[in-house]
Amino acid sequence: MTGLIASGASTGTRLVELVRSNVSDLLDEFATVADDAGTGVSTGVDVFAQRLRDYVMRFGSMRRTRVAGHALDAFPGADDAALRALGHACAPLELFHAAALIHDDIIDESPTRRHQPAFHMGWSGMAFGSEPTPISSARLGIAAGILAGDALLVLCARAIDRITHPGKERVADFFQQMQLRTVVGEFQDSVLELAPPGVDRAAITVMSVGKTAWYTVIAPMILAAHCAGVDDTRIPLLIEAGSAYGEAFQLVDDLNEILGDPAVTGKSSLDDMKAGKATLLHHIVSTHASTEQRAVLDAAYGRGDCTESDLDQYRGLVDAHSARVFGDLRALMDRARSLLREAGFRHQSITRIEDELAPYPLLPALLNESA
Repeated sequence: MTGLIASGASTGTRLVELVRSNVSDLLDEFATVADDAGTGVSTGVDVFAQRLRDYVMRFGSMRRTRVAGHALDAFPGADDAALRALGHACAPLELFHAAALIHDDIIDESPTRRHQPAFHMGWSGMAFGSEPTPISSARLGIAAGILAGDALLVLCARAIDRITHPGKERVADFFQQMQLRTVVGEFQDSVLELAPPGVDRAAITVMSVGKTAWYTVIAPMILAAHCAGVDDTRIPLLIEAGSAYGEAFQLVDDLNEILGDPAVTGKSSLDDMKAGKATLLHHIVSTHASTEQRAVLDAAYGRGDCTESDLDQYRGLVDAHSARVFGDLRALMDRARSLLREAGFRHQSITRIEDELAPYPLLPALLNESA
């Protein structure tokens, strides 16, 4: 191969550079529209556009883009044109992720994200000319967050329009399917928060695959496949593998949420407990809890005023059922690996994808144990 893929940097690193540049260009387009709409009038659109740029360009791990790069490496026949097309296909993936985070923080009423204020926070002090706005900062922040997410979704479509590659139509069709599935998964997550105890595992699995797997694992691999011109026979294998990985790493994320250090995770360990989230981790623990343990769960989980003491008790229950938790995790990982091998992925590509998907450096030995 020549050009970008043959250069010294890895495909994943090159792809990240392309995506960062493409996202920046798209945000410049939005800033131009905002500037034009706000010419001669002080309505805060310049602040809105700049805050949106700052929020998106902070990025995070860009794990989705990196997974796509590792997947592209796994497909023979991927060339410079495929990499450039994937750079345009992954730009909307990062924009969609940013939109989802902004909207998710509003839904969850989360004040922080990545150790920074959530996008909808800190909108006090906005002024129109010399007059302060009569709108409360909280209300304005929610409006700004909803509209910022909307703007990013429009930019997703613009990003895909920039693809000049035979796989463009397949990318566009799949991307829209992924967006719709993620929206449905987010709604299912909100519904399950209101559900009574004892939600069955099937409902949790459907929700986590829709909310997490489709745009975090399945989409990067399939976008890479479409840009590489991979035939459709391998797509079902990638979807199944991505679903298993999505469920597995959602379980790891659940563990990190409860056991991790907030200074690393950027979220309070009490969030899931207070919300009473129907997580796979909680389902495993509650399903196998003794009568005495069930009383502890009922007294703490889903109670908005639960404390650090409640959290310590819950951690003890997770530890007591760790063998079952880790057994489920190994089974999901083994299934995903088997499906990727069937799709033609080599061990190196599988390992690199898994390294990107691990949300935090928790349980690395466990994740590699059955490789």
